[in-house]
Amino acid sequence: MGIWRRRPGRDENYGISAGQRFLSAGRKTAVWEVVAVARYSGDLAPHVRLLRVGAQHDGKTVSLEVLRDRRFYEPAS
Repeated sequence: MGIWRRRPGRDENYGISAGQRFLSAGRKTAVWEVVAVARYSGDLAPHVRLLRVGAQHDGKTVSLEVLRDRRFYEPAS
C-alpha cells in the first residue's frame, strides 16, 4: 500500500464479510471462503480467516490488503 493511501479505520473492512468467496491466483487455483474478519492488537490492518472450500481443515489467515490484491486473490462469481 502506498504511503499516501488512507489505511482502513477501525470499522472499515472494504465490504469484506464472512461468507464471501475468493479464487486464489496462479496455476493452481482454489476457492477460499471468508469465515471471519479479525483485528489483532499491534496490527494496523484487519485480517481475514479463510477456509478452502471442500477441505475444511485447510485454512489460513491473511491481511485484508492481501485479500484485496488481484495478484493473489479474485472475487469468485
